[in-house]
Amino acid sequence: MVNPMNTSVRRRVAAAAVLIVFIFGLYSLRLFQIQIVEGDKYAEIAARNTVTEVPISAARGEILDTNLKPIAVNHASYSVIFDYAFFPRGKTDEKEKEKNAIILSLTDILIEAGEEWNDTLPITGSGPYAFEPDRDKGIAELKKYLNMAEYATADNCMAELVKKYKLTDYTPEQQRRAAGVRYEMDQRDFSLKNPFTFSDDVSPDTTYKIKEHNNIYPGVDVQTTPVREYRSGDVASHLIGTVGPIFPDEYQALKDKGYALNDVLGKSGIEAAAEEYLRGTAGVRSLTKDSKGVIVEDAVTKEPVPGNSVVLTLDMELQAAVQEYLASTITNLRETAAPLKGGDVRSGAVVVLDAKTGGVLTSASWPTFDLTTYKENYDQLIADPDRPLFNRALNGAFACGSTMKPGVALAALTEGVITGNDTFTCHRVFTKWSDYRPTCLGYHNSINVVNALIKSCNIFFYNTGLALDIYKMNEYSALYGLGQKTGIEIGEAEGVLAGPDERQAKGLQWNPGDTVSAAIGQSDNLFTPIQLASYCMMIANNGTRYKTHLIDSIRSYDGKTVTPVEKEVAAQVNWSQSAIDLVRQGMVGVTKGSGTAAKSFGNAPYTVAAKTGTAEVSKDRSDHGVFIAYAPVEDPEIAIAVLLEDGTSAPSTALGRQVMDKYFELKEQRAAAANDAGDGAGDAAGSAGDPSGLDNPSDPPAPDETAAPNNRRDPEE
Repeated sequence: MVNPMNTSVRRRVAAAAVLIVFIFGLYSLRLFQIQIVEGDKYAEIAARNTVTEVPISAARGEILDTNLKPIAVNHASYSVIFDYAFFPRGKTDEKEKEKNAIILSLTDILIEAGEEWNDTLPITGSGPYAFEPDRDKGIAELKKYLNMAEYATADNCMAELVKKYKLTDYTPEQQRRAAGVRYEMDQRDFSLKNPFTFSDDVSPDTTYKIKEHNNIYPGVDVQTTPVREYRSGDVASHLIGTVGPIFPDEYQALKDKGYALNDVLGKSGIEAAAEEYLRGTAGVRSLTKDSKGVIVEDAVTKEPVPGNSVVLTLDMELQAAVQEYLASTITNLRETAAPLKGGDVRSGAVVVLDAKTGGVLTSASWPTFDLTTYKENYDQLIADPDRPLFNRALNGAFACGSTMKPGVALAALTEGVITGNDTFTCHRVFTKWSDYRPTCLGYHNSINVVNALIKSCNIFFYNTGLALDIYKMNEYSALYGLGQKTGIEIGEAEGVLAGPDERQAKGLQWNPGDTVSAAIGQSDNLFTPIQLASYCMMIANNGTRYKTHLIDSIRSYDGKTVTPVEKEVAAQVNWSQSAIDLVRQGMVGVTKGSGTAAKSFGNAPYTVAAKTGTAEVSKDRSDHGVFIAYAPVEDPEIAIAVLLEDGTSAPSTALGRQVMDKYFELKEQRAAAANDAGDGAGDAAGSAGDPSGLDNPSDPPAPDETAAPNNRRDPEE
């Protein structure tokens, strides 16, 4: 009898066998087609060369001042480059030994020459190892890269690096050197598309030593590369900024824009703000490999295009002079002034704006630093108690004192709260309240708005501020740009515009006494020097405030195309004409006769509209000295703001006079030089018929410096 179970099994086995034969038949047929029918085609594909494109970095554009004087340029230098196409590859012990031998030999050469190489490993140079201070981010990245726990020590990390890069047979010092370079290569994604820059700006002697032994350094090349050079030294260093390498976390956002990991990137200042203009267009190097991976051709298929030049509104000659005046003023105060009389001055800033455009002619902050030694001196700069890296002109926010008064007067006159004939009686003490009695420095008796500006009478502005009220006062102050960013490209602090909303956000209450204090520039008001200069520019322009800016134009790298940056109106306020006339009269009076700035400006050969200011911030320190002005009054060209932190009023006013004198002196000198050049050009044109001009310039942290303002008084000079 036949077992139906056995019959079913035999049928399934037979079916499976038929299926297997069918599948193998298909594979055999396809194999026959590939090897016999289409053999030539696939042989050609196998033998075909492959091409890899490697980017070539372009030279960075130059930064020039308004007179086309070079500020940041490039000089030709030598860099030691690791070329992945020829550098030892692979993870075998032999290949790892080759890599380490090359690196250690090169570091020996650089050590002997006193030169450095690129190594950002956040571990000290010798054992017992420790993590370098202030490198929290780099330490976290290292541990993540090594898959180590957060509590791993520097010794733990170093041991893992030694294991990873096969450095067991070397001394601890050699291990640290090689590990630092190997880690940097990995962080920089060393590959065909990302050559590794081992060392920048090496000396010619060093390049000769490397080239003499190029047979033992496969994949190591010495290339001529552009290196950033700052001609300005410590002049405008806060504004120019710095460049640096692209870090891995930055690269994620930059790779889609065509950046390579070995590119240079603007890190701060104009170098960062104008990156899109300064950065050139990368070229292309094409590496052709045969089927065995051997490079058979290495050619540049697209030349790099240099970046464009950025022309600034800065006048570097004026900037240098202003920085010198500012430094001299502060040094003199520290050496000669008594305590609480300016001898404890902490810092200072001066901003000069082109009143017709909002262009920044000068932005000086003391103390400053030298861009040429910034990297070498970074640790000292960070440790300096005067905080030279902090830009007071743009990021320092301070009480402005009586420089607030012209804006309050303009608002009150325009709103009809006061008229030019209205007076208030000043007997030095404001007697509206019994429990709070702010004072004035003088006994001005019956005084109107013009004389209140000239004498800087607090009593007049206490009354005016109350009548105007804080909401209307702040409505105008916002139009003035106080407590707001002015628009400058490189970043700035916002400051604080005091008022009920700002106070309530802190869980505090706004009182009427705060309103009278705000009317004379005290209370919680904290403004930056560039905001004060911008506000003064608005007064000079009868109500038009321009966006501040540092970039004047963009010039193509060959100098043939110039694209100007158009001025931009930031705000417009419609003061009444009578308000403008009265406030101008008062501000001009400040510099004459019995005005608070007459001592400094009484003999000025140009007409000036100004306001002095003193802000008392602490019983234990000198007052801030603040000064704003514009000139010439008939056709304003510049608006300035001067701030001396704990430097008192008189020195800030005297400094303002130095700044304005220098501006008009340079203007006169340049006009005379232009006339002389014009006469010479006319003679040359008459004889040669080819006058020429200069077309190619390349041929020749949070504002915590603030102090809490005080409502007690507002003393002037």
